[in-house]
Amino acid sequence: MKKLVIFLFVLGAFIACKKDNDPKPDEQESLTEPAAKVAGTYKLTSFHFINGANEVELEKLPVLESGKTVASGTAKITRKSDGKAILDLSLFIEGEGTLPILEKFEIEVQESGKVFGLYSDGERIGDADGGFIIFNVSGKSAAGDDLLLAFNANK
Repeated sequence: MKKLVIFLFVLGAFIACKKDNDPKPDEQESLTEPAAKVAGTYKLTSFHFINGANEVELEKLPVLESGKTVASGTAKITRKSDGKAILDLSLFIEGEGTLPILEKFEIEVQESGKVFGLYSDGERIGDADGGFIIFNVSGKSAAGDDLLLAFNANK
């Protein structure tokens, strides 16, 4: 009987000290906001970059040689404010280290059906759903060279 009383006392103490994990109302609001829904760190599954005659195409990432990662990359989306986020994109190449491709690139996140559209200066440059990103931007440099940055990534 004494063991039962001690058990119930300990159980009561745990229940009474239960931490409140429910988000506060303003936290709940930010979690439903589009930029918050796509925020996080994603691992690149493919990468393609063209700048004039320079081209890097990695159709499948990470690249492994003899069980060692020789190329990989990450895309990190950080919520900045309602509808706005920051995209940081980096590529790791063995022998070169981690190379920043995009740093503090501001994007706008808008709900678009089952996914969220990623925009820059009013132009749609990608899609995300919180579990994947498809990104594709192309244009011309000031010198008239072709520019392209495209990647896919998963959380």
